[in-house]
Amino acid sequence: MYIHARTVARLWPRVKRPVRDYSRAVDRVLRRAIESRQSFSILQVGAYDGISNDPVYEWIRAYPQVRAVLLEPQPGPHAVLEARWQDCPRVIPLRCALAETCGQRPLYVIADDCKSQHPFADQVASFSRWHVERACSRYIWRPSRHCVASVSVPTVDWRTLVDEHGPFDFVAIDAEGYDGNIIHQMDLGKAPPDFIRYEHYLLSRDMRRRAVCTLERAGYVVRQANKADSLAIGPGLVRDDNEKVLWDSDAGAP
Repeated sequence: MYIHARTVARLWPRVKRPVRDYSRAVDRVLRRAIESRQSFSILQVGAYDGISNDPVYEWIRAYPQVRAVLLEPQPGPHAVLEARWQDCPRVIPLRCALAETCGQRPLYVIADDCKSQHPFADQVASFSRWHVERACSRYIWRPSRHCVASVSVPTVDWRTLVDEHGPFDFVAIDAEGYDGNIIHQMDLGKAPPDFIRYEHYLLSRDMRRRAVCTLERAGYVVRQANKADSLAIGPGLVRDDNEKVLWDSDAGAP
């Protein structure tokens, strides 16, 4: 019996077990960590415009002890980000991407001619051309290779970033399929972040496993926060009450 691939894609979410959403519980745990400290430092990798689908924005506004370094390599979104926080000295927007070395590197984006066909075109940017091509195929029928363009962006490595602006208590990563690579670039042996939130949804199964193994070897406890994101909690920070709040069967209920 032959079943069309589109039929499988439409029906599969109804068949497989749904993923619980613990986003509210994660937010509570992180807010509790912020409130318990006199200072709290955030690094956001892939900040975009600083507000779209962005919990960091609310934390900066709500807590005067929060300082943040926001990385956004795209010129347009970075200009918006810079304007948004120009009157807040606690926030440092940097136009660069986190990579293995400091320098320049091509960042793949949806080409201008095709942006009107994608509802979130400006938010799709990655060091992986394949991930941008896949993003195009979700909304564009048989996208050509011309749907993907590249722009040269400045890069900074983890050691330089920590030396100049760190250490960081919380690192948020949204790098459109490059999150696993960034985790492997981080030096988790020297002044590691207490919390790391990253997007696992666009990672391959192998990269998901490798990211979790890397974090667990460094002493982190890794849990799935929702369908798209995972949260890693640093050594010594996971207590019984944290476990109950985060992963109790009722924690993700609205």
